Amino acid sequence: MIGAAGARRLLRACAGGDPVRLGIRIAFAACALAVVGWDLPSSFSWENDGVAPRDIFAGVAENLRPGHAFRYPLLAPLALGFLCLPVLVPAALRAPSLRLDDLRAAVLAPPVMTACALIGRAVAIVAAMIALASLGRIAARLAGARAARFSEAFAATNLAFVYYGRATNLDGLALAASVLAVEYLIAACDAGRRRDVERCALCAAAAVAIKDQYYAAFVLLPPVLVAVARWQPAAIAAGARARGTLARAGAVLVAAYAVGSGAAFNPSGFVTRARALLGPASGDYRAYERSAAGVLANLGDVLRGQADTFWPWPVVALAWGGVALALLGVLRRRRGALLLLPLAAGAGSLIFFVLAVGRTEHRFVLPLGFWLSLYAGLGAATLADAAARPRAARAAAAALLAWAALPPIALALTQWRDGRRDVEAWLRRQPAGTTVETYGPLVYLPRFDAAAPTRAARVGPEPAEAHNPLAGMREVQDEIANLPRRSPDVVVVTEGFALPDLAQPPAPGRVFPPLWRRARADEASARLIRDAVAGTLDGYRLCFVAAPALPAPFAWLGLRPPRVHVSTGMRTWVLARASGCSP
Repeated sequence: MIGAAGARRLLRACAGGDPVRLGIRIAFAACALAVVGWDLPSSFSWENDGVAPRDIFAGVAENLRPGHAFRYPLLAPLALGFLCLPVLVPAALRAPSLRLDDLRAAVLAPPVMTACALIGRAVAIVAAMIALASLGRIAARLAGARAARFSEAFAATNLAFVYYGRATNLDGLALAASVLAVEYLIAACDAGRRRDVERCALCAAAAVAIKDQYYAAFVLLPPVLVAVARWQPAAIAAGARARGTLARAGAVLVAAYAVGSGAAFNPSGFVTRARALLGPASGDYRAYERSAAGVLANLGDVLRGQADTFWPWPVVALAWGGVALALLGVLRRRRGALLLLPLAAGAGSLIFFVLAVGRTEHRFVLPLGFWLSLYAGLGAATLADAAARPRAARAAAAALLAWAALPPIALALTQWRDGRRDVEAWLRRQPAGTTVETYGPLVYLPRFDAAAPTRAARVGPEPAEAHNPLAGMREVQDEIANLPRRSPDVVVVTEGFALPDLAQPPAPGRVFPPLWRRARADEASARLIRDAVAGTLDGYRLCFVAAPALPAPFAWLGLRPPRVHVSTGMRTWVLARASGCSP
């Protein structure tokens, strides 16, 4: 056993010499672990575009199948699949036979998929802690210990980072790899160690091999490095400029990306995915015009939405004030030029991805918000250092952090109070054999795989094999508008599915995404969905609208259930025949 002194030394080693920063990470992890089971147990997840539990299989198989591709590269699905093998192999061995249907039923059972989801979320939490630690080290190197503490604290309360720091979406993993890449780049410039340049290349390749869009984080780094070398030559050590070092780093970058993305094993599939990324993968969801007006509208929505995606406005103002301090420090004193590199990573993500694809969701602006945390820490530390009354300054900073923590707490409550739980409880009280009809992807739906006496069917014009299967749910290929002919006892409409039909005409510079336009083209079905939501569906009565609700103190503070990528804070409408709305 180790004594108290040994325990303190171990704590300092894990904290990188700062127990306060370690405490921030532990608190972040504890809060994340408290919410990982919000949609479990289940054989699917409510995380829109999450990889675990089900997309692990397609992510590996499609990336290795010649000429085919998955929407994400190979690296993350392969790694998660490997970690899930201790769960998947015993499940497959318990299958009645090796027939595909039997294997699928065994593997997609709720206990197995629940375990895979928890493994994926544990990986996301570890990646988030790595990103926080790396951010703190960058801030400590560039702005001092106090700025490092503030930076990690503000990052740990950034709403977008809080959600994706515990979700199985690949955004958190890619962000962590990109942050490490920037850290190694700064270390290479500052200390001149050649191995740091190669580590930067390896982490950059991993980030893009986890999620393609993270190429944008690195676009502005080379020109900013050139500017740094011109303004502050001493900031870049000679070893980082060596031609041989850059050549080796380039080779590492290319080789690591070729392997991690799957291009080395399936070059034709890589070409297929590249075409999809440049076509439907981005174009089908574009919400802004391809014009100057569209770009300005997109940028304006990103900036106006910072209080919903990052922090309350005072913290947002503090972060941009920190950006101004960094820029002024470089322009006036020709010092601290390396502080521009994190800003370049965030700005590159905004310019070369967010504005390029015409989106504003939390996960797309996540890199910008995360790097702004560093500048919020810089701003807070500068104000604390300049304050005439340090104790009052620390109290103000603590109050600001507490304010910043309110939206993440509201997010956790929103997840645990998800209205789909109320729908599930109501369905369990219905008579055996009650027929239930619903629509859309599994991620929007209540857990119909939970024990219930109802008979559920998912209806849509697509063939049954186009849907992610769910045990016990019938797939009905039919137009939604033909509901009177099917005549189910209960109709469940989720807001995620209904969004295209409920949307108001877009404002100038904005457009309906092509997928929404295709959904709205079926006017009869769109009208039926609108009637269901309004409670005017012929032959049915609106029983209730299930929606998350925050405790009264949060409502008094003006907080609402946060909505993150159609995964949280959404409503569900439940309709039944006029006499069927039993409690």
